[in-house]
Amino acid sequence: MRIEGLGEIAMNFDAMLIDQFGVIHDGQKLYPHAADVLARLHGLEIPVVVMTNSGKRSAANRERIIRMGIPRAHFVEAASSGEVGQGLIAGKSIFIVGQDGQDYGFESVTISRTTDGADIIVIAGSNAPHTSLDEYRAIFERLRTPAICCNPDKLMLTRHGLLPGPGAIAQIYADMGGQVTWAGKPYRAIYDHALALLGNPKRILCIGDSAEHDVAGGRGAGLSTLLTLTGVSQGLDIATLSPQPDYVMDAFKW
Repeated sequence: MRIEGLGEIAMNFDAMLIDQFGVIHDGQKLYPHAADVLARLHGLEIPVVVMTNSGKRSAANRERIIRMGIPRAHFVEAASSGEVGQGLIAGKSIFIVGQDGQDYGFESVTISRTTDGADIIVIAGSNAPHTSLDEYRAIFERLRTPAICCNPDKLMLTRHGLLPGPGAIAQIYADMGGQVTWAGKPYRAIYDHALALLGNPKRILCIGDSAEHDVAGGRGAGLSTLLTLTGVSQGLDIATLSPQPDYVMDAFKW
């Protein structure tokens, strides 16, 4: 069903799980109507969890959203795939695949500087365009270490445009026979985490910009879905989307 704005259907739901990148902001700044939508939901007492495929912990994502201009009171929490991943690696020695210079905030782990000394390879981010997929493939060729992908997104929004995300890197390892555990959308664990933060309400709408992650994940969790034609879905033909969402709108607006 095509809608012009979220206000048309908002009162049909008790709570919402809203994607961060590609819906609320583009990685650099808020989309034009994002703050207004979240303010209106807050005014209607419809709680929101910002549910994001991000290799960073929930606190880092929460602070990013606030810095961009969303009041803390307008969302319950940021539920990140990195937070789910943290629960899978505590007490382990890990080698992090990610963006150069980024601190992913993992705790109760030993950071290994080499793959040889690691119990787990944690694929938390992507260093594209500085590191190519072929270079990652070369790194993985000799590995047999289990991996956890803390961000299954295969594309990421950057100032350079859409680039390969950590999910694309992890998929290379999986295709080479590597053992990969996925933490994040569309997999169930992040939905259970987010719903617990909301107190497990009955009528929930998932909003995102990716049919592969947001729509598939929401449907898999038995929830209603809304796709915005922004972010990774900008310019796509609705008829080509799979799976199909319950609702579609051009942008995140009221």
